[in-house]
Amino acid sequence: MIPLKLELQNFLPYRDPDPLDFTGLHVACLTGQNGAGKSSLLDAMTWALWGRARAKTDEELIHQGASEMRVAFTFELQGQVYQVIRQKRAGKGRGSSLEIQVRQGDKWRGLSEATILGTQKKIIGLLKLDYDTFVNSAFIQQGKADEFTRKTSAQRKEVLADILGLAQWDVYEKRAKDRIADLREQIVALDGEIAGYDRELARREEYETALAAAERKLADLQQRLRTAEQQ
Repeated sequence: MIPLKLELQNFLPYRDPDPLDFTGLHVACLTGQNGAGKSSLLDAMTWALWGRARAKTDEELIHQGASEMRVAFTFELQGQVYQVIRQKRAGKGRGSSLEIQVRQGDKWRGLSEATILGTQKKIIGLLKLDYDTFVNSAFIQQGKADEFTRKTSAQRKEVLADILGLAQWDVYEKRAKDRIADLREQIVALDGEIAGYDRELARREEYETALAAAERKLADLQQRLRTAEQQ
């Protein structure tokens, strides 16, 4: 995932700043005094993608005095450009919305599902990365540098499996097992056919004897036919 643009509205200290354009940047360093809003930019990205940030509730992320916030995050992934837009409204008429779009030429095509949960699953599926894996690998949160080491061995194994994409091998394993089961069924069916042929072959002598008798009978009938025709 390569960040391209970040647009904020009423998110933490940012009320309505100009869009942050990452185009052309390979390495960037954010500097400034404590509380200047450096971490808020990273929080905006994680909140847009996964609906999670360092705050305990979404309401804590809304700029003081505002009732709603919006983050639009544009990024490139495997040659495609996507945009995720997440909004939150507090107080009267409270509610949330989440959209994901892919750019096709000069237009955006919507990829959102009917529900926020469905759209969230689609985003995670595209990224092949959830929030917990992200903050334990690519993004070390402030004051949580030991987040990974504090996890249990099972949790660390799960995070590493997500990072390495080992879940895909579970998919391959299931496909292989399904294929093996299908082949076994075919083998059983073929074995049944072969057994039937073997039973028939075991009666070959019987059939040959019956054939010889039928041929003798046929020859006799043909002789009787010729005699009858002459008479």
